[in-house]
Amino acid sequence: MAPISKGKFNNRQWLLILILFSMMSVISFYIFQHAFAYRYVQVDVLVAATSLTLFFFFILLVTMQGFKAVDIYEEQLTVKWRFSSRIVDKSEITAYGITTRKQINYVIIKTTGDDVVLPELLLNNFEDLIHQLQLWRIKQKFELPITRDARFENRGTGVMLMIVGSFLLGFTIKSVISPEFSVDGSKLITLSGQLSMPPEIKVPSSKNAYGSIQLYLIEYPGINFNIDAVGFNSINAKQLLGAGRGTPVELSVLKHEYAVKIRKTEAPGYFETNYQWTTIYTYSLTMNGDPLLTVDSYNESKHSLDNSNKKWSVLIAIISISMFTYGFILYRQRHKVPLTSAKTQPPVKAAAEKVKG
Repeated sequence: MAPISKGKFNNRQWLLILILFSMMSVISFYIFQHAFAYRYVQVDVLVAATSLTLFFFFILLVTMQGFKAVDIYEEQLTVKWRFSSRIVDKSEITAYGITTRKQINYVIIKTTGDDVVLPELLLNNFEDLIHQLQLWRIKQKFELPITRDARFENRGTGVMLMIVGSFLLGFTIKSVISPEFSVDGSKLITLSGQLSMPPEIKVPSSKNAYGSIQLYLIEYPGINFNIDAVGFNSINAKQLLGAGRGTPVELSVLKHEYAVKIRKTEAPGYFETNYQWTTIYTYSLTMNGDPLLTVDSYNESKHSLDNSNKKWSVLIAIISISMFTYGFILYRQRHKVPLTSAKTQPPVKAAAEKVKG
């Protein structure tokens, strides 16, 4: 059965959603990338990235619920979303009204089930819809408020937002008030040897957000001595360009890693067994007798990077508090949430006259 009037989605609005989704994805990607930038996963940053991603996803779901189209048939309406649809028989419709909210007209179709709320701005057949409701002799009411009855906005969602917001705020506070952890020089051991190949230098780029340096020594085959992003920021990479096979070096590593991965006199932990087993992180480097990286310069770079990352704490705290507050509001509200109060008759009459004309 062909529709009397076929509804079409507003592709311009969906383009805006796509742009919003792309921006949110980029932000989430960079935060997740930072969580895995170092040897061990930074749990606080990981929780922040996960929470923000869930929050962004929730915003998209709620926003997408407002984009609808309507196919009009002789005996029914088909309300379409991008991923689902709902058939509303004319016998189910008890009344309809036109309400204005934020200078946008909405058609509220009251049914024996959930109300249908349709924005005029996004409907290509708004006038056809009003005409068909009048042909069906559906009673028009002027006091119908806009209600939102979305499956994503219930008590379960409120509880989830409050939990995620609380964890996110807790980790944010922890990252601000907890003392900085420095590399303890007494827990390091210095190794001497010769390079088996030139150092592998990875500079920051569009593919690698953080720089790093890999060193391979003849005396320790199969081991990658890695200088992470913190140490990379303290080294002038140009000083490594002349290094090659046979260049003498001295580097400092943790005694524990030396015992686990080289001497094998200590049992490895879970992360050591399952995450970069052949990598040993390096905290100082001397090449050809010239100190290129010291423990003190490494710690100074680490503190500087940590302080720089704290600039995001205010933004994350605001988002986490907003998530908790909105979750609490959803938890306290009924399943049907009124978005507007009852409208007075005069403005609705004006909108109705415009449709009839």
